[in-house]
Parts: sequence; C-alpha cells; structure tokens
Amino acid sequence: MRYFWFWILGFSIGFWGGCKRGSCEGVECLNGGRCRGGRCDCPVGFGGGRCEQKWSDGWVGNYTVDDRCRVVGLIPQYNATISPSSIYPDVIYLEGFGDIRCEGQPLRVEARLISADRIEIGRQSSCNRRYTIEGSGWRNSDYRIITVEYYYHDFQTGLRDTCRAEWRRY
Repeated sequence: MRYFWFWILGFSIGFWGGCKRGSCEGVECLNGGRCRGGRCDCPVGFGGGRCEQKWSDGWVGNYTVDDRCRVVGLIPQYNATISPSSIYPDVIYLEGFGDIRCEGQPLRVEARLISADRIEIGRQSSCNRRYTIEGSGWRNSDYRIITVEYYYHDFQTGLRDTCRAEWRRY
C-alpha cells in the first residue's frame, strides 16, 4: 500500500508540475521572435502565432491607382506595384507612385510598415532631388484597398500639393 501512495504522489507532482501556465517549453518562434509567457513576441515586420507571417506579404501586388490632389485635382488612373525589400522585413516599395517617371523609370517610393496594416512614408527626395515626398497609408479591412495620403513638392515647377490616393489590388 505504501508504494501505491508514492506512485499517486509522484504522478500528481508530474501531472500538475508539467502544466506550467505560460511555459515556453515546446514553443518555437521564427524570424527572430522570442517566447515570453508561452507566446511568441515577434520583431517588427513579422506576425502570427509563431512570427511566421511577414507583414510585407500582405501588401505586395499590382494595383490600379486613383489620385486626387488639392491643387492638381484628379490624376488619370494609372497602374502601380508594391514590392518588398529584400533586406528589411518592414520596408516596401511603391513603384509607379503618382504616375511620375524619372529618366524613363516609374517613381519608386520607400515606405516603412509600422504595423501589419499601416505604412509611413518618411520624407525622401527622388528623381535627382526634383521631388520631395512624405506621407502615410493604411489598408482597409479586406486588404484589397490601400489609402495613401501624401504631400509632395516639385522643385522644378515649384508645385506643392497634398494628395489622397486609393490603391486597388487587381
């Protein structure tokens, strides 16, 4: 009988002691994530239960864009793309931005993902410093439409304008 109670006591300690709430045992976090309290704490640019989802993946694609600016008015609809940075997981490139061409190439604007659904376009010069652009943007709930609000200055013409663009994925 004495062995029976030792067995019960040993089983109870093993059963209750092995179920530590918030344990990181067996939790594998990817892409530099770290387990804290049984959950993955993901670095900027990644999400998901195991940090397996790259934020930029949800933005990448081809878009039809409608721009409306305060001074210029409606810019004719144009096509643009969003591509990821090959180096930084929280950076994307908006290519064909504003339907502007620089030396025959579509204008490429860098945006930083500040969450899975929001971007920040830090002030940047492009086209041999002809343009300065800055702004921000967000995705709607079904992830098919991106709204980008931006300010630009064309140093060659002196034009300054504030615009709101709607990027629709196709």
